[in-house]
Amino acid sequence: MTSLLESIKGVLGAGHKGPVLGIDIGSSSIKVVLLEKADEKVVLRNYGELALGPRGGAAVGQATNLSTEKISEALRDLLKETGITARHTLIAIPFSASLLTVVELPDVGRKELDSMIPIEARRYVPVPITEVSLDWWILPRRKSEERPVLATGVAPVKQIGKIEVIVAAIHNEIIKKYESIKRDAQIPGEASHFEIEIFSTLRAIVGRDMAPVLVVDIGAGSTKLALVDEGVVRGSHVISMGGQDITLALAHSQGISFDKAEEIKCRAGMIGEEEGRDVLAVAELLLANIMNETVRFVENYERKYSTKITKVILVGGGARLKGIEKLVAQSFSTASIAIGNPFVRVDTPAFLDTTLRELSPNFAVAVGVALKGLEE
Repeated sequence: MTSLLESIKGVLGAGHKGPVLGIDIGSSSIKVVLLEKADEKVVLRNYGELALGPRGGAAVGQATNLSTEKISEALRDLLKETGITARHTLIAIPFSASLLTVVELPDVGRKELDSMIPIEARRYVPVPITEVSLDWWILPRRKSEERPVLATGVAPVKQIGKIEVIVAAIHNEIIKKYESIKRDAQIPGEASHFEIEIFSTLRAIVGRDMAPVLVVDIGAGSTKLALVDEGVVRGSHVISMGGQDITLALAHSQGISFDKAEEIKCRAGMIGEEEGRDVLAVAELLLANIMNETVRFVENYERKYSTKITKVILVGGGARLKGIEKLVAQSFSTASIAIGNPFVRVDTPAFLDTTLRELSPNFAVAVGVALKGLEE
């Protein structure tokens, strides 16, 4: 496994040559993207998605908890179906399978931090530290915290203050699980690496934006929040509600199957005379719950650092719900709302424009983790 530190920084040494395969194993589907750098452009070579619900006796769109063997089989089938082969593979580890936190520590030397952080991490990691792979990175100082320069042109003597440090932990059993999936799925390639999915998403859709940005990843079973300020992750949070909850509520209210409710939700969204009203009626309440928790998360950050979120980017399968931007805008009236499109950084065939635009929120993680392998 490559150092988690490299994932957090979003930095690699030299990028891989040839096609790079990015794999996102979500709770409801597996997404794969094959990218290659050609003539200084990132080019889409292939992509694919496979629903996991039917593999676990559930419907398409439902979150699952499949065994390692079934996930490996599904991934192997998807790669065979798409005909994808690559020398290098990168796999995103679900945010729910990791721990990520930002802590404030005394501004001391690296050696002192090396011994201090494992002790500090025990406050957040619910298992013995020996059972996890732990990494950390000192966040750059905020511009508002930069040392002032005196009239003489000399900075005042620095006093020991506080620094912000990202601490990331992944249970060793999770790493073994994904190593097993890689092996059993017969993933092609001579090298493979892992990255926590939140960093893959941010690489694909945020880019070099330095303004305070909130990324809302609405998955099937949960919603992940990431707050990016001055180009780095400053906070994250998980809400245990997602797109399948809307489908379940619609199915219950209309007395129809999950499959039928999912079909209506994806086709009509919250727009239209009849079906759109039905979806809106159940989605409003559930999305309000998600947004209320999201607003609290954001307000705590804004209050602490005297700043304001300027943009909200929606990704994940739930971001494909038609009309969702208007509902989110009700909670963030002073911020712009956008649907994240990871393919804007990728050269894609013109005939796929419409298809990829519709699918794009779902592929943020897969594109982002593949981009990691192409970065220099």
